[in-house]
Amino acid sequence: MNEAWQVVPEREKPLVALHPGAGDPQRRWPPEKFAAVGDALARANAHVVVTGTREEQALVEEVVRTMKAEAQNICERISLGGLASLLSRCRVVVSNDFGPLHLAATVGGATVGLYWCCNLYTAGMLTRACHCPHISWQVACPVCGVDRVFKTCEHRPSFVANIPTSEVRDSALALFHTTSSTNAVRG
Repeated sequence: MNEAWQVVPEREKPLVALHPGAGDPQRRWPPEKFAAVGDALARANAHVVVTGTREEQALVEEVVRTMKAEAQNICERISLGGLASLLSRCRVVVSNDFGPLHLAATVGGATVGLYWCCNLYTAGMLTRACHCPHISWQVACPVCGVDRVFKTCEHRPSFVANIPTSEVRDSALALFHTTSSTNAVRG
């Protein structure tokens, strides 16, 4: 717990986190869209942190570089336990369908999750009180047109890139304005 406070000390502004990474590139929302959501949250008076692992460093750096507002890059600066502590302090966490999204929900955080339709029913949050899923219904590979529900292909494009930035931004702002700064509403 002390680790999270050392990496991200107490601030006057409420804390929010963005996690642009995912183990599978097909589940990654574009960094410029994360940056736009981060800018909107910063304009709402949030302190924005961007999280990631060594493998996600380029994504994290791109989000921070693309943002017009200041954001804190904590890529590779915090352990899993420290991340759990940090996420429990966030008003909202915006993430692809990946570990940090589920960790945030586990520690009571409000989340905005970006899902491919085939993953939502196996990995989506069970409640909607403080979890806003955004779903891409694209099933055809954008490169070759193969229906990925029934077949595979060698291409690895994002299947969530078509989720509108405005919808994610609006959900993130709504949760930011309705949750506590010390811990999100559970449910």
